[in-house]
Amino acid sequence: MNALSRVTDAQVDAICEAFASVTWPLGRDDFAALAERLGWQLKLETSSGVQHRSGYSMNLPTVRSLVALDAIAQVTIAVSDKSDDSRALRNAADELQSALSGRCGQPSGSQDGDHYWELANGGRIWLRTVPKKVLLVVESQRFADVERGEERLGIGPDLTLGAGGGTD
Repeated sequence: MNALSRVTDAQVDAICEAFASVTWPLGRDDFAALAERLGWQLKLETSSGVQHRSGYSMNLPTVRSLVALDAIAQVTIAVSDKSDDSRALRNAADELQSALSGRCGQPSGSQDGDHYWELANGGRIWLRTVPKKVLLVVESQRFADVERGEERLGIGPDLTLGAGGGTD
């Protein structure tokens, strides 16, 4: 097993600090300035999103951002190499969780093995492990508020509706 490349702890700190200091809603111009401070290079901009290359030392250094109501709603940052090695991905996720906890404190919660941290500005940062890489997902206050509301109502991604009402 080879260790995967991942963002450094200093890069995790910079990402967390940048998004913890924004005021939501985050407009496109302010997001462009934030991306520039983080060293991200603009790749593509459309009406529904913005793509950057992060420049982080990994095989697919992508940053994808979703725009809703002309503001940044969600930013997804690749923070590990893309790989088929599930054990190496888990190790990278554990190291990144430790770095995030060092910067943001213990996780505020978790869902399906992924952890999140609440930001004082109302946003939320998720550490997500998907089948082939590890991601940081930053949610705007608006998106995070919707999730918090769903959590209070007991609604989650695993809820299945149908004849059995999810309680088969």
